[in-house]
Amino acid sequence: MKFFRTIGFKITLWYATSVLLIVVILGIYLYYRLYYVLNKEMCAILLDEGEDILQHFTETNLNLDALKTEIEKEVSVGKFFKISALLYDIENNSIITSVNSIEFPLKTFEKAINNAKNGNETFDTAKPKDSTDSFLLLTIPVFQDNSPKYVLQMATSLKPSYKTLKNFRDDIIVIMPGIVIITIIGGWFIAKKSLDPVGYITNAAKTITAYNLHTRLKPAHTGSELEELTDTINLMLDRLEDAFRKIIQFTSDVSHELRTPLAALKAGIEVMLAKQRTPEEYCELLENNLIEHEKIINMINDLLVLLKTDAAKQEFYDVDLKKMLCELYTAFQVITETKKIDCTISKMENITIDGDQKLLYRLFSNLLDNAIKYTSPGGNICISLKDLENEVIVSIRDSGIGISENDHNKIFDRFFRVDASRSRDTGGVGLGLSICKNIADLHKGKIEVKSTIGKGSAFLVTLPKSHFNR
Repeated sequence: MKFFRTIGFKITLWYATSVLLIVVILGIYLYYRLYYVLNKEMCAILLDEGEDILQHFTETNLNLDALKTEIEKEVSVGKFFKISALLYDIENNSIITSVNSIEFPLKTFEKAINNAKNGNETFDTAKPKDSTDSFLLLTIPVFQDNSPKYVLQMATSLKPSYKTLKNFRDDIIVIMPGIVIITIIGGWFIAKKSLDPVGYITNAAKTITAYNLHTRLKPAHTGSELEELTDTINLMLDRLEDAFRKIIQFTSDVSHELRTPLAALKAGIEVMLAKQRTPEEYCELLENNLIEHEKIINMINDLLVLLKTDAAKQEFYDVDLKKMLCELYTAFQVITETKKIDCTISKMENITIDGDQKLLYRLFSNLLDNAIKYTSPGGNICISLKDLENEVIVSIRDSGIGISENDHNKIFDRFFRVDASRSRDTGGVGLGLSICKNIADLHKGKIEVKSTIGKGSAFLVTLPKSHFNR
């Protein structure tokens, strides 16, 4: 049944079982503790009575008649329990017996005699002949001339003690079910009261869908783990809402960006089909369509790179940054010379980091490509690599048009363009810098920009160093 799998039932069962176990253990402990205390008290009483008799016996110079009178006196008074007393000689011959004396098995006497010869009193439990009751037996040696001459045995029934123990045990057995029932009721009430917020959280969470992600759970204000759980779920909903918003915005942006080149392709085809044209006109229209097609392909490739950087952890290998930047400089040298831009690369040390070779190359090529696009002929670009204690900084500086300070944080957003018309002229769709940031984040690094309108820009990429340098 579902009820038996609920947390409330499990908590109540655990609570009741724990209390029952504690009560049982405590009951057993108290039972044996009471047994020990009763036995100790009875031993003390017997020993006290025996010492009184022996003291009187000693004071009368071992006068047996006086001793018999004293024994009868002590036995008849019986401070707490009925006591019987016997006096034997060392050969087990009865010398004096009280009016209610009890005869015990010989083996008990032999054990006591052996202890008496060593000057020790003996406590023992024994059953008299023809009796089912147990008795506590005290055997005390009586010395004359430093050697045991007599043995005094005193006994009292353990029946009152056993009766007390039985009453205690019966009380525990009667009380235990009541304690368990009260524990179950109290445990269920406490569990239900404690888990009520869970029911609220469950019901509230069921109502949250993609259409009302703005809804938040009401804070519990209990100071318990449930309040922390509520806060955590609300934080998760914040992240989900932000992710959904970005997905919707991303889908809208992609649709918008694809609409323009697709519309241009469609328009070009319609123009070609509208009437008969010369081969030169067809070639011009096809070239325009090819340009729009390339824009779509580039956008799709950029989106695939973003998807890769958004995915799970990448496998990193050793990357020689100096070699990579030199190859990048060589690859773009023809373009910079054609555009008459002075592109230089500073002196670098050999530095190896852990990373993805292709993604890092894409990062730096995007930055260098942007620098070339937005730097006028006659301008300059500088590539540098700086080695710090625990990280490296790759810097790409240009003397281009610069970026407004208000846009410094926005330029890394997807599809953001400082000047949409200018970006279209350069073939950009606003994904390049977003890709750069994702790649830097993937490598546990960061990218930042320092730029002033009309004075150029500097993009600084900070990456953690590898576990070894070369």
